Amino acid sequence: MADSGLLPGGVEPHLAQHGKVAYIEIPARDPITVGVFYEAVFGWTLNAPDDVRVAYILEPRDNQRVPFSDTANGLIGAFVADRGPSSDGVSLHLYVDDIEHIILEVESRDLEVVQALRVQDGIRVAQFRDPGGNVIGIWQAGEG
Repeated sequence: MADSGLLPGGVEPHLAQHGKVAYIEIPARDPITVGVFYEAVFGWTLNAPDDVRVAYILEPRDNQRVPFSDTANGLIGAFVADRGPSSDGVSLHLYVDDIEHIILEVESRDLEVVQALRVQDGIRVAQFRDPGGNVIGIWQAGEG
């Protein structure tokens, strides 16, 4: 068998770097809906478990944990239904190439922009509430 380049457990090496945030679980009352939002707006990929990939169809019975990946940017995780939304505590911020476009995408889905676009320490930032009720930040380099 050829060396796949994966670490034990099938982990991609770029995900296993000391001190790097590489896995997150995002609370979601409806993991499928929240997952579809992140897939559409940020290009993340929803992943079915490997053992059922061919026949996997997202249905209500599957709506407890929906894995995702954004491996190009070194992130994997899951949308999970067993925790409530996060609005206090750890604050997740996603880098975006066009912050105005993302804000329009959020608003077009009737989601709340919690903190309007502003410049903070030379970067452009905003926050919105995702379909699961989580407050998520977005940021873009530059003040213009």
